Amino acid sequence: MRRVAAVVVALSLGGGVLAACTPAPSGPPVAVLFPGAADDAWGSGAEVLRSELARDGYAVEVRFAGDDIPLQLDQLHAVLEAQPAAVVIAPVDATAVAAVLDDEAPDGVAVIAYDELVVNSAEVDYFATFDHRAAGRMRAEALVQRLTLDAPGPALALELMAGSGDERGAREAFAGSLEVLQPYLDAGRVTVPSGRVTLERAAITRGDPAVAADRVAAVLADGTVLAGVLCPSDEMAAAVAGVLADAGLAVAADVPAPVGGAAPSGTPSPDPSTSAAPGSGTPGPEAVPSAPEPPAASVVLTGGGQSLAGARAVQAGELTATVFEDPRELARVVASMVREVVRHEVPTVTAGATVDNGLREVPTRMVQPRRVDSLAAAAELLG
Repeated sequence: MRRVAAVVVALSLGGGVLAACTPAPSGPPVAVLFPGAADDAWGSGAEVLRSELARDGYAVEVRFAGDDIPLQLDQLHAVLEAQPAAVVIAPVDATAVAAVLDDEAPDGVAVIAYDELVVNSAEVDYFATFDHRAAGRMRAEALVQRLTLDAPGPALALELMAGSGDERGAREAFAGSLEVLQPYLDAGRVTVPSGRVTLERAAITRGDPAVAADRVAAVLADGTVLAGVLCPSDEMAAAVAGVLADAGLAVAADVPAPVGGAAPSGTPSPDPSTSAAPGSGTPGPEAVPSAPEPPAASVVLTGGGQSLAGARAVQAGELTATVFEDPRELARVVASMVREVVRHEVPTVTAGATVDNGLREVPTRMVQPRRVDSLAAAAELLG
């Protein structure tokens, strides 16, 4: 075991991250392979996972691959040679790592897929992820409630977007949204003038914000009066918000004082003795205030993701609602699963939850997301 731990240290010097612990690691080695980088949401989750396990004495190696599939495959080759007790992997590509796992994973190594399932591999033991279908439902419910679709009214136009069609999470999220919106589509209460009501048409490869912005710009250019835009990510929503602003449209948001509304509490009232009389150019009691600018038409806009950017946008009045998938919570859940499998226990999974990866039904732990659709909810999350 000490030899294996030494190999892990050597590998970490070659590009991984091995956290220092006090006392020095004495437990089994655990490899964590993530996309992204140390300074993004993946890094936030990895640091929680590392620190949770390091406190228990595990020798934890974390490697990031960005969006580089060959790099992650090289990382996987290297860590499997060290024969860790467990490998936690969030695949850059859900299919690419299967062959490496099936050919090289030593007996006794527990493989836990993290957030994105590794498909077509018999070596994946467990899966931990957010309940993406629930997240999709939450976004759609925010649209329904803000647009009061349960009340009688004219048909309202929406634009629907999804993430990459090749990502299980994106497919699940869009399916969840349609579960909520389909009755309103069937009843004619809402319409989608672009026709993007299927995953194939709504999907955006890699969730590219520029594509999302171009879609909304095209819909507006066609003369559509948009009432809402369903975006699955905060990055897409931010790009769409820019297009709406350019078109003179506001985002429907929970703000303390609406444009043209009453003055906020604590704002002093004007003193009549200092008001200008009409036409006099001098102070007088008969001043007539200028008419307020009419408020801009507003569009309900949703987002979602694993950073706090969406909650900040809700707080700033730039987003109607977001669905936060806390990477720290998922990391804590996976850390507990690693502890259990290393102790040769069956890890805690969601009752009855399995996901078919093409070769087997993988026992799955679902983590619930959190809807943020008000100033109060944003403040509670941001602290």
